[in-house]
Amino acid sequence: MSDEQARILEMLVAGRVTVEQAARLLEAVDATAATRTQGSVNSRGALQQWDERTDDFFASLTVEQMRKLHDHGVSRSFILQMSTALRRDLSVSDFIKLYEHGVTPRFVTDLSEAGCANLTVGEAIKLYDHGVDGDFVRDLRSAGLVDATPAQYVKLYDHGVDADFIREMEGLGFTNLAVGQLITLRDNGVDEKACE
Repeated sequence: MSDEQARILEMLVAGRVTVEQAARLLEAVDATAATRTQGSVNSRGALQQWDERTDDFFASLTVEQMRKLHDHGVSRSFILQMSTALRRDLSVSDFIKLYEHGVTPRFVTDLSEAGCANLTVGEAIKLYDHGVDGDFVRDLRSAGLVDATPAQYVKLYDHGVDADFIREMEGLGFTNLAVGQLITLRDNGVDEKACE
């Protein structure tokens, strides 16, 4: 995607031009680019793989897709940052779902840094909707629960199983418990007082 195309998309997202105006501007830029000689060298040098994919994403957008992104408030910077955070190809619909659920690139990056990497769009949304964040994942991992899946983190959170509960169970002699066992113990009120 050229700088001119990027600026046009930014103006569309910011509401400074209409979809029709953006389409005409993009057509004009494309016509000008077609008259230039082939094989011009990009002054920025070779782009990294994700930058290329993001550029391909923007270049492939239709006017209707740009309108949808604009109507839902999805900005170019959100798309760039979320693409980097999730490290996967995302559709217009994916960006809109993530944005509407309030999932931020920082939220995804924090989860990844905590050990919950390679999330799908659905997993990121579910974790966010249920309140599971990077701190919760880090705490559980520090308590020894290192192999949990995103769906298991959600179940643990929903049932009130946290790092303190895991440590409490270990103190009572319950070690190496599976996620289902931890949930069963928590749901049935097993704690230090119940075992006295």
